[in-house]
Amino acid sequence: MAMIAVVRAAVRIGWRALLCGTLSATLAAAPAESTAASDDSEAAATNSLACVSETGTRGVCADGTALDGATGVSVSPDGSSVYVASETSRAVSVFARDASNGAVAQLGGMKGCISASGSGGACAKGIGVVGPRAVAVSPDGHNFYFPASYSAAVAVFARERTTGALTQLPGRAGCVSETGTGGACDDGRALEGARTVATSPDGANVYIASFFSDAIATFSRNSTTGALTQLGGIRGCVGESATGVTCRDGIALDGVRGLVVSPDGRNVYAASEFSSAVAVFKRDVATGVLTQLSGRAACVSQSGSGGACLDGRALRGAADVTVSADGRSAYVASLGSDAVSIFSRDRTTGELSQLPRRAGCVSETGNRGSCVDGKALDRARSLVASNDDANVYVAAERSDAVSVFARDAATGALRQLAGKGGCVSETGSAGACAHGLALDGVRSVRVSPRGENVYTASFLSSALSVFARDPATGALKQGSTAQARRLRPRATPVDKTTSFSSLPLERSGAIPR
Repeated sequence: MAMIAVVRAAVRIGWRALLCGTLSATLAAAPAESTAASDDSEAAATNSLACVSETGTRGVCADGTALDGATGVSVSPDGSSVYVASETSRAVSVFARDASNGAVAQLGGMKGCISASGSGGACAKGIGVVGPRAVAVSPDGHNFYFPASYSAAVAVFARERTTGALTQLPGRAGCVSETGTGGACDDGRALEGARTVATSPDGANVYIASFFSDAIATFSRNSTTGALTQLGGIRGCVGESATGVTCRDGIALDGVRGLVVSPDGRNVYAASEFSSAVAVFKRDVATGVLTQLSGRAACVSQSGSGGACLDGRALRGAADVTVSADGRSAYVASLGSDAVSIFSRDRTTGELSQLPRRAGCVSETGNRGSCVDGKALDRARSLVASNDDANVYVAAERSDAVSVFARDAATGALRQLAGKGGCVSETGSAGACAHGLALDGVRSVRVSPRGENVYTASFLSSALSVFARDPATGALKQGSTAQARRLRPRATPVDKTTSFSSLPLERSGAIPR
């Protein structure tokens, strides 16, 4: 633990140094206000049933723009749009979605993307958008929210519901940042390393998980404009190292990176990488204020956190958390444990209880007998439950794969589908999985609202991938086997030992990924 603390301190220093450099560059490049482009063409001529990538992936995928280092994906509540956050491009790309088959087409001209620099005229310019990780659309479909780690900000956009095109709100309403970004954004707090955004089901609040602040920031949302206002005083954030002056005190929030609001709006759950834990909060439905549950019910951690949390299993490097649509179950993906952990949720109090014995987790190796054995879970990073509660999908970054689980409606327990139906991977994983396209370094997975499709964002493929979902089994199908086999091995293999550290700390470029 001492070594991790030392390395983490070094990461903080490196990140802040980079931020100082990128902040001045961003301010110089960005306009005072950002608007969507005037290009009237709504979608590019080429769409894709399999994948869209920055380079076209040797002709297997459709060509896309501003997808370099794709990290996060989101589908609009009406199912008409798909959005991809790309870390290296420092951009969000905008796609129209064909509801009949799930195919996507990037909007034409500068409507197709928004980036910090404008990407040489290919994209519209945005403010406070450097270092995107995850994105979200408001429940009413009117707004789009874009947390950015390097900008230490959340950017705010109006969404055109017919086309899905985005326009950043004018003036300082267009973003909230830790520093105010030289007057370009509203001032905020607890936004260093802003990583994940979650909106409440009623659309009244927006929450941001901030990796370096070890905190969750709380905002009220203007239902007309979508503008965000951070709650005043200590109500505006809860943090691991808070003094009770700036933010409320919290526990098990060290390196917080995953965040979800329960479907009933009563609770918020946070996955924290360095705490190796999931933290549990009660949400005031009238104000949006978060209060951590008392006693050990406040969190579940790998070690019990010295008695502060309940003891859990397969939570090392907890990265993401989701709640089933019926509100009865919660699931956590963990980078270090290579696992998904399974919890029952008390729908009255929000408390979590890990399922007993091996039913409480599925891991790549079985976790020395404490979990069920799974496959294609190496560095499990992102997960989502389908809206019909029949399936859970897990994106595993080092496995280059999406794993597919059937969910028991009564207990919430997970069972990986048999044979190749249990996963889709870039290489087929020596016959263990179905072959997939553009899944190298997959980082995010989402399901369309009606459950017909699954979408992923992959960092090393710089791509958005599209899958059809079997309504009976939840199994995924992408493109054709012939297409998958056209992908030749790389001439120079990527060293994933360096890219994806086995420690619960991502060291590539001294930036948390």
